Amino acid sequence: MKKILFVLLFSVLVVGAAFIIYLKSNPPLVVNSYTSPKGDSTIRMIEIENKGLREIQLQQILINDKVPENVELVVSKSEPFEAETKLAGNPNITFHKLRQVNIFPSQYIDRQAIGKQPQHFAIKARASDMKTITIKYDYLKIPFTLTAELRTTK
Repeated sequence: MKKILFVLLFSVLVVGAAFIIYLKSNPPLVVNSYTSPKGDSTIRMIEIENKGLREIQLQQILINDKVPENVELVVSKSEPFEAETKLAGNPNITFHKLRQVNIFPSQYIDRQAIGKQPQHFAIKARASDMKTITIKYDYLKIPFTLTAELRTTK
């Protein structure tokens, strides 16, 4: 009886460890693109996507390894974020604090519900000379960190 219990407990631990290793090697959050609105190179819109199965909770954003003064989560219920995207006065785009809204998995977003459900997510950050962005987030209550290099185009 003790052997069976030991084998069962050991099996659960091995499966749990394998699951955590799989998650850490395949993080769910990706940076799709980034752009600056026309006429303002100090603002960057970094479009992010949740490729996982559950929601993501953003925890902290670092720009060039420093906490930025002004950072927001931008939720679009219509078009993706491009340089021509009108942010101010657009009823389909809302601005939130980082922890205010969870990032929904992209596979569960209804692309037919334009104007009703969130379609795209981005981080709006204001900082001069952005080289890297580090996004700290929780997925399945496990902490993750994503670092992306932002190249400037001239």
